[in-house]
Amino acid sequence: MTPKEQSPTTLLISSRKDPAGSLIHEELYSFLEDDKRAHSHIRHWHAEERLIYLDGPSLPHDADRILFLSRHASERPRPVLTVHVTGNFGSADYGGRPNTLTPAATGLMHALINRLVIHAPEGYEVMYEATHHGPTDIPLPSCFIELGSTEKEWNDRIAARAVAQAVLDALLMDTSSVIPLAGFGGTHYAQRQTEITKLTRGGFGHIMPTRDIPHLTDALFQDIISSTGAFAIYIDGKSMSGKEERMITGLADKHTIPILGHGDLMRLFDLPFSEYMSIRNLAESLIPGSSIVLHTILEMPAPVSLTIPGELVDEVMKVAAEEFISALDSFPIVHMTGRGKACHPVFITDAAFSGRISDELIHLCVTLLQDRYTCSFEGDSLIIKKLRFDPKKAKNLGIPSGPLYSELMAGKPVEVGDSVIYPEMVMTETEKRIHIPQRQAR
Repeated sequence: MTPKEQSPTTLLISSRKDPAGSLIHEELYSFLEDDKRAHSHIRHWHAEERLIYLDGPSLPHDADRILFLSRHASERPRPVLTVHVTGNFGSADYGGRPNTLTPAATGLMHALINRLVIHAPEGYEVMYEATHHGPTDIPLPSCFIELGSTEKEWNDRIAARAVAQAVLDALLMDTSSVIPLAGFGGTHYAQRQTEITKLTRGGFGHIMPTRDIPHLTDALFQDIISSTGAFAIYIDGKSMSGKEERMITGLADKHTIPILGHGDLMRLFDLPFSEYMSIRNLAESLIPGSSIVLHTILEMPAPVSLTIPGELVDEVMKVAAEEFISALDSFPIVHMTGRGKACHPVFITDAAFSGRISDELIHLCVTLLQDRYTCSFEGDSLIIKKLRFDPKKAKNLGIPSGPLYSELMAGKPVEVGDSVIYPEMVMTETEKRIHIPQRQAR
């Protein structure tokens, strides 16, 4: 596809009263003289007043989205490049209308953060900001990209050029794989949300910081979701009280909005979000309250469950848990955790693989057990023979409890008086049988 087909039309807006926004815009014009790819899908507008006080409905409509180029100011100034969407959760102290949110250009915001990380000059931080200030009532999805936080940074041409390069890159990117998220919790500088966007496909639109949670109502929650186009929400639970977290979780449950954690997003890889939700819903129906861990899954259009003997998985997890879980990464499967188990014997895979995967999981378990015990098959039973230290035998041989027991359990012979006691002399063999369906035992 050509860049024109891939990229929506973007209206770039800066204010003539804003030195940083004007400088970024100037640098963009310079880039566009040499790079013609973006010409056909970029519009330009220079406002005469400060951007936060623009009248949203009066802005031009001849684009698909709006990107505001702006300065950033802070009570605690530091060199920073930020991205955020506008709106007011409560009062309108800095433009716009109170209790009003604007549609977020969520995919573009994800791209901007990641390109800023690449181009940011040394000494500049890159960060999402929580939703704040005007303008509001904007008819198109939009966001701000800002350079701050003092006059020194506002007039830093190197930084402005870096922002301009990030903008141009982001405008040409395909953001269709971004998973739109609404964020709840944290400070004004949304550090955890920024890290998620830098490492995963999760991209944030509206972010409500902890200080604004008292404004949260059912209607506002729905507005945050719809204005973000959110597929799911992320809750920074460490930054809020349990009561606040339960309220947000309750609203998500009421409106059937999934809650995704950092780990969920890290494991999504390139899996389509709709398929991820099908897997998650299936897991919940199989083991309510469980969590899922994805292994080497690029797609799973027809998720189904498969079960292998629970006793077999339990035995493996006792002696080779880390090795077993690591080996699962070579399978196109999902394993479930929680409710007292690091790995349940119920797995999820695509219907096309279920028979083969079941056999291979059984084989993996048996192989790991054979490395540690004497194993054999008898009909449809796996027989596991284990040697265990028997303290009664040790006592009968006159071995005092203490360090000598540890030596014997470690497989070393010990001396008691004039006698040498070997480990096998204080061991008892136990036998465990696990039923395995014949097809799976092959």
